[in-house]
Amino acid sequence: MIRNCLLLCLCCLIGASQAQTPIPTPGAKEAGQVKHETVADRPSALYRFETHEMVSADGQRTYRIDLSIPRKPPSNKGYPVLYMLDGNATMVTLTDQDLASVSGGNPLVLVAIGYDTPDRLDVKARSYDYTPPVLENGKRVQAPAVRGRVGGGADIFLHFINTQIKPLVRARANIDSRQESLWGHSYGGLFVLHTLFTQPNAFGRYIMGDPSAWWYDGAIMQDWENFDTSLAIGKQVTILVGTRAPATRRTTRQPPPPQSINRAAFLRTASKKVTDGLRQAGVQASYEEFPEYGHGDMSRVSLERALQDAARP
Repeated sequence: MIRNCLLLCLCCLIGASQAQTPIPTPGAKEAGQVKHETVADRPSALYRFETHEMVSADGQRTYRIDLSIPRKPPSNKGYPVLYMLDGNATMVTLTDQDLASVSGGNPLVLVAIGYDTPDRLDVKARSYDYTPPVLENGKRVQAPAVRGRVGGGADIFLHFINTQIKPLVRARANIDSRQESLWGHSYGGLFVLHTLFTQPNAFGRYIMGDPSAWWYDGAIMQDWENFDTSLAIGKQVTILVGTRAPATRRTTRQPPPPQSINRAAFLRTASKKVTDGLRQAGVQASYEEFPEYGHGDMSRVSLERALQDAARP
């Protein structure tokens, strides 16, 4: 009954976006920005750094995996670890102060999963990897696309993380498998939701900023409807949302195509409903809004929270 009400509330948002100001296209602001120097390019007394390249099973995407491994030995249980999506941009964002903040006690291993590109974001690749499969009338939609970018590859990407990236990390550092966290922003946050709903035992903590729950008219809510929330008991889920409206810009370019969903409103409503549903099931879940921050700002804001949460015992 609760989930039926959820769908009814969310459906009320469909078709309303033409009268609203949409949030910025995820990643659009940074897509063309070249990746600059990172903490891994400087000597560190606290961490050593490794970079590995891995290729997707279909050979279409090459991943850059940046590992930040503490110089301090782990506890007997091993290091806690934070897996971070949009790794290229994330490594640029990380600071020496961040490393210092997670190097005390039992220090945190950081795994930045990015792409082999000089850009901060590979928009095409992340559009595929971070978005869930779509079902319509019980049948899987082939090559679901939003703004011309094909998606639906989240299951394949999650399998790649579980079978390729995690074994690499465990081979390079002594990891406590009970202290694995996953963080993502925007499309990355959408992937975090999909992972929670489909393979909740893949990680212990799920932290996301502005998850793009609106993607493909809210297709992620199909995962939510099919999710047995009791499977998430013992997990920690944190959803952080920036509610500051984007600045209005004058432009001579053509306006974006009409949207069938009010993205900002859907994101907030879906995030609240998921959090409430998890709490009712006894899951440690939290939702927090930041009126002073917009969509792009929430990448850094949510990453800071992820570093704090993942480093906790």
